[in-house]
Amino acid sequence: MISDDGLFIKELSSFLPYITLLVSIILYSRYRSYIFYKYFILYILAIISVDILVSTIFRKDNITLFNIYTFFEFNLFSLIYFHLIKYKSRLRILKVLVVFLNVIYFISFYFDLYLLYTVPLEGVVNSVFVILFFIELLNSERILNYKKLLPFWLSVGFLVFYLTTVPFWSLFNSSIFDTRAIFPIIYYLTTLFHLIFIYGIITCKKMENLY
Repeated sequence: MISDDGLFIKELSSFLPYITLLVSIILYSRYRSYIFYKYFILYILAIISVDILVSTIFRKDNITLFNIYTFFEFNLFSLIYFHLIKYKSRLRILKVLVVFLNVIYFISFYFDLYLLYTVPLEGVVNSVFVILFFIELLNSERILNYKKLLPFWLSVGFLVFYLTTVPFWSLFNSSIFDTRAIFPIIYYLTTLFHLIFIYGIITCKKMENLY
């Protein structure tokens, strides 16, 4: 079914989170001992919940809904990497950035100007979390089996999405791009984002004593 703006990719990008959730639940027994996996499922559920609410109750006025979603998205994402990153020095960086972004988030409810920066800033902070994880992975024995590690593929998907959405939202909030004309970029990124997740969940395996 083609979406109302004539873009099949938009419809596909909205449908894929449901496939990601379905695959995650079907293969839950494979990864159930991974704490980060439980937060990943909650992260996908948050995406789906917002999609349902925007499609039903909040069709027109959904700015507040997306602002609330940003809070849950970021903190669930942080919990994923809190359970993936092992070194205390990197965990301290993670905790400082979590506090920092949450402070900015709550300030944005009182000062509208900060709303323009919250989402791009979230993209930057989330990308930092992923990079910290990759640095740790590269310096560990786990790198020998990286293609079979679910956290690797999840992190690839996250980095592709969040790192590229930083310039997107920065341009969108500028006076140069003030329309939805560039939104297909997000649809393609979201599609790739979930395809990587689905591939990783299906092809990876439980690695004992790694997470």
